[in-house]
Amino acid sequence: MRSNLITGTLLLIFSVVFWFGADTIPKSRLGGSVGADGLPKMLAIALGVLSAGLIVQTLLMMRTAQVATHAGPKAAGEPISLYLRGFGMIVIGAAYLVLVPYLGYMLTIALLLLTVAIYNGKRPTAGLLVFAIVGSVFFYLLFVRVLDVPLPAGFWPRLIG
Repeated sequence: MRSNLITGTLLLIFSVVFWFGADTIPKSRLGGSVGADGLPKMLAIALGVLSAGLIVQTLLMMRTAQVATHAGPKAAGEPISLYLRGFGMIVIGAAYLVLVPYLGYMLTIALLLLTVAIYNGKRPTAGLLVFAIVGSVFFYLLFVRVLDVPLPAGFWPRLIG
């Protein structure tokens, strides 16, 4: 639990630094009401809120654990398996980054959603496959169509043309 508290605190500090970094992005008269610093500042706020939530959640869990055992926090550290699971998530993310230019965003995000769910204990079912497909379509529509963010198409356009 202590590592969650440290992580939350470091991420909260990073979100503040990220905000000030976004604040240094030059302003343009052509930028409109939301300038180039708008998205980075939104991300900094989201990271700050989530970090504060992690800190509060960890403190509440530590308090509950103390009340339940009538003792201090566990002296033993967290099991190494938790760190290995975290490393596994990093490997899945790295595989996503390697595959996305070749397979394209839609297929890769569907595979990412499916892989993360299975890695975290979900049984492979038709419902999980539907979740991955609907999730990839949702994220494609959100980023490519609504937010106009260009994402890799992969090798699919070459098959058609």
